[in-house]
Formats: sequence, C-alpha cells, structure tokens
Amino acid sequence: MNALAQPLPPGPIRICFEGIGTITLPSWETLSFLGGAAVLAFLGLVEWPAAVLLALTRLLSSARRGSGLRGLGEALTLVR
Repeated sequence: MNALAQPLPPGPIRICFEGIGTITLPSWETLSFLGGAAVLAFLGLVEWPAAVLLALTRLLSSARRGSGLRGLGEALTLVR
C-alpha cells in the first residue's frame, strides 16, 4: 500500500462543527450498506419498505451499548 492509500478508520465518524457541536455518524461500513439499500430501492430492485427495514435492522444491530438507540429516540422526539 502506498502513502495515499490509507485504510478507513473503523468505528463511528465524528464531525466537529464550530458553534453547533459534534455530530456522530455510523461507520463507513454501515454508511455504505445504507447507501446500497437506498440505491436498490431507487432502482426498483427492492421495494422501499424492505429497504427501510434493512436499514433500520442494520442501524439497530450496529448500535453499541444503546447509544444508537438513544440517538434514534432523541431524533424521533425532535420530529414531533
């Protein structure tokens, strides 16, 4: 591997915004899975309810110690 081809770091992605705070996203692996499910639904190869079910299953299974579930619950309370 050369110096430019660095492997992606495992674990969640943290993005810091000045004045807003830090946003934590799922790992690159989970984001690519979610993107793949979205593309399959967009192309019509999978119905959208099945793609949503796949995405939710992946997010819930990748949650560690309930932090993902806590974030989902907080996001749902903001939607109201």
